Amino acid sequence: MEKLMRAAVYDGTNLNLTDKPLRAVAADEVLLKIAVCGVCGTDIKIVAGQSYVTPPVVLGHEYCGYVIETGTQVTSLEPGDFVAIDPNISCGQCQYCRRGQVNLCENLQALGVDIDGGFAEYCIAPAKQCFRLPENTDPVQAALLEPLSCAIYGFQKAAIKPGDSVLIFGGGLIGILMLKLARLSPARQIIVVEPDAQRRKICLKLGADLAFSADEKSESEIFKITQGGAEVVIECAGVLPAVEQALRLVKNGGRVVIFGVSPSEQKLPVAPYEIYRRDISITGSFLNPFTFKTAVDLFSAGRIDFDDIEINSFRLSGIMDAFENQRQHKSLKTVIDLR
Repeated sequence: MEKLMRAAVYDGTNLNLTDKPLRAVAADEVLLKIAVCGVCGTDIKIVAGQSYVTPPVVLGHEYCGYVIETGTQVTSLEPGDFVAIDPNISCGQCQYCRRGQVNLCENLQALGVDIDGGFAEYCIAPAKQCFRLPENTDPVQAALLEPLSCAIYGFQKAAIKPGDSVLIFGGGLIGILMLKLARLSPARQIIVVEPDAQRRKICLKLGADLAFSADEKSESEIFKITQGGAEVVIECAGVLPAVEQALRLVKNGGRVVIFGVSPSEQKLPVAPYEIYRRDISITGSFLNPFTFKTAVDLFSAGRIDFDDIEINSFRLSGIMDAFENQRQHKSLKTVIDLR
């Protein structure tokens, strides 16, 4: 008899709760009972028709669950294991994969975008995408390991040196993860720019030395405090004004990491002479190449925790309410709890 599971399937126009058949597990795959799946800004954009997707597909790419069945070739996992999922699957054969740039894979596929993901009772995933976690791990927190792994890649590209001043644009979840990572670094000073007053208070509570709004007066103050700009600026807001401010507030010779996902149609007016004359480096940060294990290790060792992050949980039946919660930023993070 065909096994059915409850799932949130995006059909290219709408996100629908439906009963979906569950296929057989391939030799290199595992069947997971989903515990918790996070709602990402990408999910919101997909449903709004503003982000790439291969429908019909079960959305949800930030998730964890319990192994209940393994394929015949799987030796690294066994039933009962609790795992978090790296959703990004590279081909291993294209020119970028062979250079180690798996995030740029020409044949990249993602669970929850191209292949059925975590907004469902069950999910089938390649065993190589699963990372075992300690049994006592809080599943709600484990669902944050995927965004942490992405933040770690951006943080690595920032290349913070002892004594650097670090300026973070955006006090949402990613900005706070960057703040937590910066607290582990040898930075001398961590400053956050965030328009929302409540989020500024949260950032200060979590270890930011200073937190400012995004107005001209704040920009002038930051310029003075950092003595001409920050050595490292990490843009996590995903809006054009933040990118423009980031370029103004980086110190000559400094580094800007553009992590935020700005609308693809927006263009940034940049004077090449300024980049040349100021000797600044500007880099992007896309996905999480080889950083998921680092995220798991930092989390499992207690070096990064999510105890102080406000997380609102919803049942799968309330997924549209969960999307609205995330869209309106009613909490720092929104998750679907399927336990």
